[in-house]
Amino acid sequence: MSPSLNKLQESSPRLLLAGGDLANDHPANQTVSAYSSYARELLSELATQLGMHCPPALWSARGEGKPTHPGLHSGWYANITHKKGRVVVGLADRCFGIDLEYAAARRTARLDALIDQLPEPWVRQRIREADSRVSAFYQSWTLYESLFKHASHTPNPAENLFAMRLHTLAELRLDCAVWQGDQGTLAIVSEGRLSPHPDPATLFCGLQPTSVFILD
Repeated sequence: MSPSLNKLQESSPRLLLAGGDLANDHPANQTVSAYSSYARELLSELATQLGMHCPPALWSARGEGKPTHPGLHSGWYANITHKKGRVVVGLADRCFGIDLEYAAARRTARLDALIDQLPEPWVRQRIREADSRVSAFYQSWTLYESLFKHASHTPNPAENLFAMRLHTLAELRLDCAVWQGDQGTLAIVSEGRLSPHPDPATLFCGLQPTSVFILD
């Protein structure tokens, strides 16, 4: 086990991440099913690093909600996100959610309509007032997604993404962090501040930590 991983295990709380580019690692297979299989392979590799035996084939199937595994130790939680060929997975010793999005041209072309879909008027207004509405929208969207995935690990999972409210980040004392760059946005929501390993900025070129505008 590497010294850096030993250090991670001594700290608390913990979040172990892995990521890959399916277009580079498996160029001939980029279906949704391939993303799912690749993500579960990455989760199994993370579990192995933590001393858990979690064969890829035994992860819960795609479409069945949060990832679960009979070999995952009690008190550990798994999440998966993928977009545009890139996959990020995480294992943490407390509830968390993670989401990766890319600012596709076809989506930014209808940005006003996407903003209108968001459930909270104050969030919509903050986005419209931001210096970069695109960056602000994707920050908000990934936080909604991450909050939804976080809720899936709690006794009160949400019915859908639009049932989430960003004002509950403060009310529930949840921590959140965002990385952006090269049209990509990665967000993490967790119960208490996590220590991601490795730093998400190292997973994909261009991602950098950024202030969460919605909290300014």
